[in-house]
Formats: sequence, structure tokens, C-alpha cells
Amino acid sequence: MTKYISKIIRAIISVIAFLLLVWVNCNFFTAGTIIGSTLFGGAVLVCVFWKPFCSVIKRVWSKLAGRAVLLALGTVIAVCAVSCVIFSMNMAMCVERSIEDPQAVIVLGCQVRGETPSTMLAKRCDAALETLSAHPDAVCVVSGGQGNGEDISEAEAMRRYLKERGISENRIVIEDKSTSTRENIRLSAELLKERGIDRAVIVTNDFHQFRADIYARKNGLTVGHHSNKTPTHNLLNYWVREWAALFSAVIFG
Repeated sequence: MTKYISKIIRAIISVIAFLLLVWVNCNFFTAGTIIGSTLFGGAVLVCVFWKPFCSVIKRVWSKLAGRAVLLALGTVIAVCAVSCVIFSMNMAMCVERSIEDPQAVIVLGCQVRGETPSTMLAKRCDAALETLSAHPDAVCVVSGGQGNGEDISEAEAMRRYLKERGISENRIVIEDKSTSTRENIRLSAELLKERGIDRAVIVTNDFHQFRADIYARKNGLTVGHHSNKTPTHNLLNYWVREWAALFSAVIFG
């Protein structure tokens, strides 16, 4: 009976892990593809080859050095798993958060193709338009430098996009030096503090908001969040990739 239940549990885990494996690959190639494929593919392999896996573990465990390695590995896996759960809970809570009387809107940059905003960047700008319309006195910081394959900075692409849709240039503050989320927030905070502003709404993708929140608090900003929704077929890939970025943010600051 116990073996029968064990087989059912492994079968269920295998199916779930396989579906997650397919989902995490429904995107262009990112770090999330590698991490997700390793995690979910590994789970499928362990469940399918359960007996050989247990046999190897038993042989390793029989030696003192092997036990030390397995205990260390198990501890690392447990810490990572718990951290990812905590990250995910905070990521979900930061998707939308209102703030009373925001003085600014910070739009975080994303890829520009030539001079054209990528679909993701355009949607961030659309979400920024919603917030700027709701708070007509707020200034807008467009934040993002110029990367490979970009003929203009991400900030300039956003400025043009917002201006074409009725946002006055007087409201737009350009931050075009940053190359990472950390720099997006730090340099934007510096520009806002020069104007005596410390309350802002951050506009970016849903999965990205918690990391932006961490950096905002480190830079003395009080922030709310308004997100553009990531397409469902891409969400797991970006979500898993964000776990790695959050580990980096926690470890390296």
C-alpha cells in the first residue's frame, strides 16, 4: 500500500513538474529558462528514475564525507526553497500598492529595438499613463540607459512615447545613465531628491516590483506600485529569473 501511494505521489509530482518545465520554456531564452529547466527537469528525472536515485543516495550516505556533502546540499536546497517561497509572497504583495498623494512616477526601463520600445516597455509606459492621469501634479522619471542594439536610450524612447500620448515634457525627467534596476532606482531617487520629492509610484512589470521596492527603501523613497501585467505564457520564466536577481540583491545589496 505504501509503495502504491509513493508511486501516485511521484506520478503527480512528475506531471506537475513536466507542465512547469513546458511553461518555463514558453518564452525567448533567458536565465529563467536555464534555472527553470534545471529545477523542473531535475524533478521529473528524479521521479522517473526514483530507484536508481535512491540507490546512489544510499551509497553516498554510507560514507562520512558523503553524509557531510548530502547534509550541506540539503541545507542549501532547503534555504533556497524557503527563500523562493518568501520571495514569491513578497513579489505577489508588491504587484499593486497605492500610496497617498504621490509626487512622482518612476518608470523602469526595458529593451528598445532600434528606436522603438519593446512590447514590454510600451506596456510599462501605458501603465505609467494611467498613473499620471490619476495624479496630474506628479512628475514622471523615465529611467534607463542605452544598451546593445539600442539606437537611443530607454529613457528617450519612453519620453517620446509619453509625449506622443499627451504628457507634457515639463512633467518628464530623464534618467538615461542606468544599466540595472539598482541604478534605475538610485539615480532616479537622486533626481527626485534634488526636487525635494521622496514619494513616488514605481511602474514596471508585476514580477519586478518587489526588487524595485527593496532598492527604493534603501534609497530613502516611500513608494507605491502600479504594474503592467506580464503575459501568462511568459510569467513563470520571468518569475523564476527574478528569484536569482533577488538572491543577488539580498547577498550583494
